[in-house]
Amino acid sequence: MTTLFADHNGIYLYGMTDPEDLRRYIQQKYTEAEIQYAYEHLLEGSKALAKQEKIPPIQALWKILDRAYAEKVPPLTCQKGCAHCCHTGVMITELEWEEMMNAARKQDIDLNTIIDRAEKSMHKVAKTLESGVDPDSVDWYTMVINQPCPFLEEDQSCAIHENRPLDCRTMVAFREVCDSKKLEHAQRGAVIEEAVAPTVIARLQYEQTPKFKRRKFTGSQKLRLIQHWLLQWKQKQKKKKKK
Repeated sequence: MTTLFADHNGIYLYGMTDPEDLRRYIQQKYTEAEIQYAYEHLLEGSKALAKQEKIPPIQALWKILDRAYAEKVPPLTCQKGCAHCCHTGVMITELEWEEMMNAARKQDIDLNTIIDRAEKSMHKVAKTLESGVDPDSVDWYTMVINQPCPFLEEDQSCAIHENRPLDCRTMVAFREVCDSKKLEHAQRGAVIEEAVAPTVIARLQYEQTPKFKRRKFTGSQKLRLIQHWLLQWKQKQKKKKKK
């Protein structure tokens, strides 16, 4: 996809931005020292807030990120019912998926209903996985482009908005509301917390992994489409029924 342009807030998007474009932009916008400091500050801040409020660290991270938007950038023009950016792929870590599942359980959301309305995009993902292709070579975003997020409700609101993953949180608009899926006014890279949040999430997930399962920390964790995680959940349910 093509980047339209960037300003002091971040990269404006035309559809979705290649992760490499965003990474290069972040490296130009902030120094390595700034990025490292922000990473350490955000990681420790998330742990401290989690302990203080007795909430999962990932929830604490979301609170700090929301606070950063409120303090450092103009008010967001994103609003309930503006869901153009909810029609593309959302890549998330296992930790983010678990947080979404916790939210679904608390809100008594029927995942079978979620799966039914995501049948078209899940079928595409399933067929690709069954083909034996290397998952790292697939452009997953493009595969489900123009398909609604499985958690997008009929009124164009998010069923698990407060627990939505980073990929959703960093798609923001400041000046006008996007009026098409081209996302003319959407941006990424608005605050330095966005730049380091993926590594913070990876670290939190690493630290929650039992020590005997841990490998050397690389600064990242495997990302999968929401549809992929739903497929895995569906398969697990089938195995439980067989038992």
